[in-house]
Amino acid sequence: MLNNPPDDVQNDASDALDQRVAKSSRALATAVSELLHERAFNEITVQHIIDRAGVARATFYARYRNKDDALYSSYEQMIAGLEHRMERRQTRDARLAPVSELLAHLASAHSVMESLRASDRMEMIWELGTGFFTEMIERRLPLFAGSAASTVTVPKLEARMLAAALMELTKWWLEHPQRMTVEALDDHFHDMARRVLLLPR
Repeated sequence: MLNNPPDDVQNDASDALDQRVAKSSRALATAVSELLHERAFNEITVQHIIDRAGVARATFYARYRNKDDALYSSYEQMIAGLEHRMERRQTRDARLAPVSELLAHLASAHSVMESLRASDRMEMIWELGTGFFTEMIERRLPLFAGSAASTVTVPKLEARMLAAALMELTKWWLEHPQRMTVEALDDHFHDMARRVLLLPR
């Protein structure tokens, strides 16, 4: 029988595989994003995505069931990237969600929004966004509320309410972008969150 390779060899192989998976996942997400700038989502095929990403069809289907699944994953990665950007910014107070970052991103993605709207995917986008931001807000509640976090009675419920409010706020701002700056709306959202959570302002 062959002996198992040493642990360091196994770890190196595992790291290399993880890097390849991460690279192909980034390529697929980038391909979806680029194609959304060019055409309606209904007109995009799996073949378009794998051709743009430069990966094999088997690689696509190892990660996603279909093109909608690839879209959802790309959307989730985008939101995770916005959270990472928020955390890198030097701010005095912790925030629940990257509101200003989200709005600024959407303002620069008009063609993507039109692609999704033309393909009847916007309701799905709002629903998914509520789910993604619910998880983020629930996870970040202790950072935002500090010692008062223990007074939040049902964190998942409050997080869901605030995530839904964020999606409605986003819809409103997209229709009235001149009414408030993204920074002012970020402050407004977090002031509202403090009132919902009965935190001192």
